[in-house]
Amino acid sequence: MGEGIHTKDKKLTEYLTDVNANGESIDDVMRKIISDYWTFGNAYLEIVKGPGYINLYHQDATTARVDKNRKSILFHPDWAEVRKSEDKIKSVEIYPSFRKNKSKVERSVIHFKDYESAYYFYGLPDYVAALDHIKIAGQIGKYNLTRFKNGFMPSAIIELQADMSEEEAQEFINEAKEKLTGENNNSKILFIAKNGDDSASNVQIINDTSDGAFMELQTLTNDNIISSHRWNPALSGIQVAGSLGNNQQILTIYDIVMSTVIREPQRMILTELKKILKREASYKVSDLHIINKPPVTMLGAINPTEYISVSEGREIFHLPELSEEEMLILLQEKNKVKDGTDNSNTSN
Repeated sequence: MGEGIHTKDKKLTEYLTDVNANGESIDDVMRKIISDYWTFGNAYLEIVKGPGYINLYHQDATTARVDKNRKSILFHPDWAEVRKSEDKIKSVEIYPSFRKNKSKVERSVIHFKDYESAYYFYGLPDYVAALDHIKIAGQIGKYNLTRFKNGFMPSAIIELQADMSEEEAQEFINEAKEKLTGENNNSKILFIAKNGDDSASNVQIINDTSDGAFMELQTLTNDNIISSHRWNPALSGIQVAGSLGNNQQILTIYDIVMSTVIREPQRMILTELKKILKREASYKVSDLHIINKPPVTMLGAINPTEYISVSEGREIFHLPELSEEEMLILLQEKNKVKDGTDNSNTSN
């Protein structure tokens, strides 16, 4: 959605700041629409027309199902329990068809989705090819969390000759679990008292040299998840080995992503939005557009002294204005070369 949807038409701009009874702007509604589109591959925009007004609402994609006739969308707050509350199902015609109720309010809905062969009712998200990798990423996190919670990590085990009853042994086990597993309990010393054993005391030193589990699998999984979204690690804040990561490189990657990933759904959204506003409300929509803003700029590569004067620079930094004599002295100092050669008499 970039910096949002804009137009120079004042009447349309006024409407876009408040497009429904909830006081939402078109940017508020469309950000929810595009969020559902990326997450589920499906998104729903409801149009509500009444005497002298038209409202636009986002409808949660998890509450929507396509009717078997493929001419309407059914909405229900909890489809898992739909048999118990079928009266809560709301049917809305798919645009451009409208259904009018008793209060003369008309409703229609637009279903945003990409075409997928053999998928007649719903679209699929981009990342569907990486669902298994996403599951692996979740399991790796659970495994490592469980390892930290249940990991038995004493720094040494010391065996001593002693007598211990069954109750004392069980109490010892419980205390060992409590004191040697979980956060802040690693690298402690475990003492074991042995019944009826005449052998000498034994000390075992434990060195934990592991660097963590599944590191290679985690890297492979992350790469597959990012590529399945047709994204780039540099735009995700991930450092890439052998890459400088300068502004020019990031801008180049940004242009590629804009061309191959972003502009297509932007066109889809704008096309439908223009169609609604022009047909149903007679707005002028020719210049309706989304303002895109790159994550970085080339301002850092520009030397400001080549474009602004000393007076302008001092004004920017809120420094006091200099007299002509003070300005002359400052310029003479600036013209001196650091290698010892004095160029103060040269033209400034």
